[in-house]
Amino acid sequence: MSSKITFKPTLRKKINSILQYFSVGALLLSLAACAFKQPPLPVTQLNREAAREMKKESGYWIEVQVPQRKLILAKGDHIIKSFPVAVGMPSYPTPVGWKKINSIAWNPWWYPPAGSDWVEDPTPVPPRAAGNPLGEIKIPLDKLVRVHGTKVIRSIGQWASHGCIRMIFEDIFGLVQLLLTEYSEASAIAEMERANRHPTVEFYTRLNREVPVLVTYDTVKVNNGYVTIAPDLYGREGNMVAHVADSIRPHVRKEEEPNERKIRNLLKMFKGQTIYVPLESLVGKATPEPEEESESDKEVLSDGEQK
Repeated sequence: MSSKITFKPTLRKKINSILQYFSVGALLLSLAACAFKQPPLPVTQLNREAAREMKKESGYWIEVQVPQRKLILAKGDHIIKSFPVAVGMPSYPTPVGWKKINSIAWNPWWYPPAGSDWVEDPTPVPPRAAGNPLGEIKIPLDKLVRVHGTKVIRSIGQWASHGCIRMIFEDIFGLVQLLLTEYSEASAIAEMERANRHPTVEFYTRLNREVPVLVTYDTVKVNNGYVTIAPDLYGREGNMVAHVADSIRPHVRKEEEPNERKIRNLLKMFKGQTIYVPLESLVGKATPEPEEESESDKEVLSDGEQK
């Protein structure tokens, strides 16, 4: 047995008025939202100078962006893939500059850095042992810095390591797949299967071409009328307000200039956070410099003193 709900005519009229009111309100809100310009999503940008230089080359190269906690695989000035990473904490900063990849290490041993104040036991740790922080794959960049896997998944996207670059297993294996497909006869899947069959044996896969790696520390990026400001946790920029102003100055119109007061307030409000704002919100009208008084315009007093 079904029952049908009925309303008195006066009540039904009130309900219809309420529904009509909310329908009109929703329509007005939709129109208002369309009227406002929606900001574009933040985009990953390569270092401009490096991309310009690497455009002359034909192979892969990598940029590790420390402030953005990203590792980017690129060809020329085109981004192939971007990965989130963990980088060195402020007390153990990741070194910047050009480095290179020659090989991939599977089941790496961990040799604690000699003399480091954070190492409790300098004894080398075997592959895949509980105290080995490198995971199943290691990509050496130089004698001190490497890209490696991690079991501490929550550290990805953070300033968390002692200088190395951490990636989750799926990402570092995907990166290795791309590198080996381009620069080795070996298969990443076959090498991983070999590593799993012999989990205590470390071995290397050589690349037939060096892959350049640039570790950068660019805290301010401007693109398509928007500014991304990453926190200067290493304290390398000095006066961050002046640095932001200098970074955006080439992108503002001639009649405008960076407004340091606005920049200072923004950095104070979002201290320690990555900021993404319209460029126009950080600028103001340029103040014209006073014209110097010419000699002909200066009045000379009777006693010879200038006014």
